[in-house]
Amino acid sequence: MKKSIIFLLFLGFQFGIGQNDTEHKFEIGLHYPLSTGDNFMVFAYDGLVGLDFKYQFADTQLISPKIGFSVDYFNYNFVDDVNGGAFVLKPEIIGEFNIESISALKPYISLGYSIFTTSLNATAAGFDFGNPDPVIQPNGDRFTDSQSGISYGFGVAYDLSETFFVEVSADFIKLNLDGNTSGNRYNENIHTVGMGVGLRF
Repeated sequence: MKKSIIFLLFLGFQFGIGQNDTEHKFEIGLHYPLSTGDNFMVFAYDGLVGLDFKYQFADTQLISPKIGFSVDYFNYNFVDDVNGGAFVLKPEIIGEFNIESISALKPYISLGYSIFTTSLNATAAGFDFGNPDPVIQPNGDRFTDSQSGISYGFGVAYDLSETFFVEVSADFIKLNLDGNTSGNRYNENIHTVGMGVGLRF
């Protein structure tokens, strides 16, 4: 499944490069990511900031396909004196629906393969991660871990002008975990809601 998603992203990019007769449309957005649901992100991390980059490579009467990449940063807050945070990286394919009667309103759906990576400095606190499965690897004075999985989401943007818009979105990630944590929904699922603004150019 992972290879299929990566192939679709690559195919979308190649198709986009070949569309010489399509007006290229880039988007950049800034949003606030908020963890939701019953999972480890809600209790251990606070959302700080997120960035979105999108490229519309074609257009039809019904849908405008895009490729996108977003980066969310979360600050770790679960254990005192343990400093660090996590990045959520989301390359994705986006289908934005065109509503003729309300052209400023742009609902969309997305599909991608996301990466969750965390880096924590626990040396000063003497914090011991014990023997988790999968193992969190030491990297110098830090502990790091990286997991990935299929992601999907939906959202809606509203144009305030030709170039400026506001946006809300919801994303769902299911991490591929091994060992004792596999099958544990609390550790496998990441749910986030994003609220922000963006520019088209």
